[in-house]
Amino acid sequence: MRDKEATRLRILDVGKKTFIEKGYEDAYLRDIAREAGVTTGAIYGHYKDKDALFVDLVKPVLDGLKSELSKIQQKYQVIDNEQLKKEPMMLLPADHVIDFVYDHLDEVSLLLQSADKTSLRNWQEDLFREGVAEAEAYQRKWKEAGILSNDFDSEFLSIITASYFKNIIEAVQRGFDRNKTKQFVRLLSVYHTGGLQMMAAAQKRNKEI
Repeated sequence: MRDKEATRLRILDVGKKTFIEKGYEDAYLRDIAREAGVTTGAIYGHYKDKDALFVDLVKPVLDGLKSELSKIQQKYQVIDNEQLKKEPMMLLPADHVIDFVYDHLDEVSLLLQSADKTSLRNWQEDLFREGVAEAEAYQRKWKEAGILSNDFDSEFLSIITASYFKNIIEAVQRGFDRNKTKQFVRLLSVYHTGGLQMMAAAQKRNKEI
């Protein structure tokens, strides 16, 4: 059993190296097998195809990224109304999400470069879907605190919630280093916060009119 797991880990290690160097389409299982010192049949003993190997390589990181994003949303849910009134539409820092991305940069880069050719092609949409649902719950807290008079349009809320986190991905794609990405996202947090505050104020004015 230990030998089988050691073989799987060796295949994963070589697979990652091959996907990075050659890209998904030009990475062949026979080449990965040769580099890993195993037979092609040994690979098929673990994975039914190249897609399954790719998924096993990046899925743990994708699940971890979902967990890190969820931690932010969970923190929003426990903010009390008095704190919200002092800092309406506050956005919590995303530094721990950024650190996770850069700690697993190889796998994240593979997702960005190759996932559209695999069964994980919709990974970004799946990643942010739960965050949108939690943002809608946070919006209810804004209403309870008297910050909002009415709900934002659900599609608008979906877009701005996803776009905030997609900015981290955008920074990675542009080749920013870790610290520059953190600075970039902090600036965007100020930008998003200001826009949401102005929209909430406009809601109240319209209601009074």
